Amino acid sequence: MKTEVRNRLTMTKGVISARLAPKVDDRYAWVWIAPLRNGTFRVSTVEIPRNLIDDDISFYEPDIDRTVVATVGTVQEAEEIVISLGVDADDLAPPWHNAFPL
Repeated sequence: MKTEVRNRLTMTKGVISARLAPKVDDRYAWVWIAPLRNGTFRVSTVEIPRNLIDDDISFYEPDIDRTVVATVGTVQEAEEIVISLGVDADDLAPPWHNAFPL
C-alpha cells in the first residue's frame, strides 16, 4: 500500500478503495477500507449493475450488493485481506481515483 494511501486511512480517517473483479459479469465491483471510530478498519466489497453506472442512472440500496469481509485492528491486516481478494494493494486509492460511486 502506498504511503499516502496509508496516511489517508490513519491520519485523515478517509475511505480508500480499488476495483475488484465482480462475482457477476454485468456488474462493477470495488473493495474498500473504512476506518472506524474505535480505531479498527472495516474491509467491504460492493457490486453495482454496470448499466446503472454506464447509463448514469440513479441507484439506491436494493441495487447494491454489499459484503462486509472483515473488521480488523491494523492497516496491515486490512491490506492482507485486500490482497487475498485478488487486488494489488498498490491499487488502493482515494475513491475518486477509481470511480468508486459511494
